[in-house]
Amino acid sequence: MIFQMFKFGIVGMMATGLHLLVGLTMISSGWSPILSNAMAFLVAFSISFIGHLGFSFSDHDADIVTAAWRFGLTALAGFAVNQALLMLLLRHFALRPAVALCLSTASAAALTFLLSRYWAFRHRTFVTKPATDFTSHHFPK
Repeated sequence: MIFQMFKFGIVGMMATGLHLLVGLTMISSGWSPILSNAMAFLVAFSISFIGHLGFSFSDHDADIVTAAWRFGLTALAGFAVNQALLMLLLRHFALRPAVALCLSTASAAALTFLLSRYWAFRHRTFVTKPATDFTSHHFPK
């Protein structure tokens, strides 16, 4: 799991870096921090999904369709935490928008990792049929 967390961190840093680059560029261009964060999330989502499916959780053999919608929900949960924390930091702690965005984005990583590992990209589960007891069905006693 430690190596997987490392791989998750690499992909997460790339996606987070892209998220912050887009968000901070938009903020510095005069866009609102809330709208900037939402747009940055949308841009970074695809990098995150592809990276986690193909690198972080490649050994999980997850079904791509199931993983896509589960990771979509996972990412939305992480985004909701990120966005709520961003609003809280901006309104109640009077932090600069760039600082608040960095803190809120970094704080959602643990939730996203746990949901990704144990739900979105979990190993496929195969249902096996119970073994037939040949002695009771095929041979008289």
